[in-house]
Amino acid sequence: MTRRLPSAPPLLPGLDYVRPLGSGGFADVFLYQQDMPRRQVAVKVLPSGERDPDLLRMFNAEADVLAHLSAHPAIVTVYQAGISADGRPYIVMEYCDGEALSGRIKRLRGPFGPDALRIGRQIAAALAAAHGK
Repeated sequence: MTRRLPSAPPLLPGLDYVRPLGSGGFADVFLYQQDMPRRQVAVKVLPSGERDPDLLRMFNAEADVLAHLSAHPAIVTVYQAGISADGRPYIVMEYCDGEALSGRIKRLRGPFGPDALRIGRQIAAALAAAHGK
């Protein structure tokens, strides 16, 4: 399977682009510096030229669901969502600096210790909250 290159970061009012964070199957995530209040945020955005109505509906639904789950301590907070000047939907959310979960899981070898149990409980609680909504 060929990985697609991330799209260009959109120009967003009140946010200054810093660097890419990741690219997935249908969206890109970029690090931005928010002007007010001054903080780093993660911005998830659909690629340039994406016009699939089902994908647009799913992206908007994701923004709505995440916003309703933001109070959960293991789920990132959504600050805003909108459409960029070039017509791409985006979600501005809490930036969590640190190692990706996939990296932490790869380091867990042998019997699961307290760290693995703590992470597993956080994931399970977040999934339960998501399924409850």
